[in-house]
Amino acid sequence: MALDTHHSYSSPDNAEQPTPAAVIDDDAVAVLDMAARSPRIDGNLLSSAPARDIRSSANELIVMLEEVDLQKMLRKQGLIGRFTGADVEARLEFELASHRVADLFRQLSRAAQAGTRIRGVFDKTRLELLDEQRRLARVISDAKLLVSQSDGSDLSLVARFERRLYNIMAMEAANTLTIQQIELSASVLASLLDRFTDIETLLLPLWQRNALAIIHGEAITARSSVVTAFLDAHRNLIGFLKKVGQE
Repeated sequence: MALDTHHSYSSPDNAEQPTPAAVIDDDAVAVLDMAARSPRIDGNLLSSAPARDIRSSANELIVMLEEVDLQKMLRKQGLIGRFTGADVEARLEFELASHRVADLFRQLSRAAQAGTRIRGVFDKTRLELLDEQRRLARVISDAKLLVSQSDGSDLSLVARFERRLYNIMAMEAANTLTIQQIELSASVLASLLDRFTDIETLLLPLWQRNALAIIHGEAITARSSVVTAFLDAHRNLIGFLKKVGQE
């Protein structure tokens, strides 16, 4: 911000030029008012909390997975179960639970997609605020210099000018805290999204493939390799989701 508020005085060519007196007037206050106008924060950051939504969806999925009881299904695959139809009922329950897991994962996936968009907004807002901080630093420096050279200005105008200056300094301090919070939130979100990628690309597909093998398998027992593989995938998926839920 440049405030052209100095009065010039004529003097002989060879005379030393005195430092011109600065004047704080209505124009100077108006210029400072304009300089105090800061860009608004993107409304998406105020209306959504993707990290919270990702954690919430992950915890819902954990609850559903912990209700999947493979041992119960296996116990009903014997002769009596086949005779009474309990084996079919147990398989159906397992299959329905698998579908429910897929539904909840889609919910988690939507939360992660929203998180990816907000992460971009975080990066853009952070850069904008850093630019704004550099601008405000120049405004504050110029305004302080003007105040220091304003002897003889109307005291009421000086008081108005200084109030505007204090407001700008408060905004600069608030921006510093906001940048710190954005950096922290962006870091947490990045970690959550990274864990989600592991779930999406490996852990859930493994779980689904092993669940499919059990649903369509024949003569499955507790010692079957497909059961062992499913239980391993099941534990790994729940364990990783818990890390997401507690991030």
